[in-house]
Amino acid sequence: METVKQKLMTSKEAAKYLGISLSYFRKMMMRRVIPMYKPGGKLCFFDPKDLDDYLASSRVPSQAENDETAAKYLVGKSLNLI
Repeated sequence: METVKQKLMTSKEAAKYLGISLSYFRKMMMRRVIPMYKPGGKLCFFDPKDLDDYLASSRVPSQAENDETAAKYLVGKSLNLI
């Protein structure tokens, strides 16, 4: 049990890990944006892997990636017109 507890973070630690304020992190908790563990139904704990997955899911493509996607789309459209 001790090794599991060492891997999980408190709300305060998780907010610091993400680089956001504790109040904003609590809003995210209320909206259930981030998965959490609630043993006993009161205290919340967070797995760093879940926090990393949340950060990775928020990726915004670069302008070059958007341009490439648009070019592929236009090539596909022009082939359908022929």
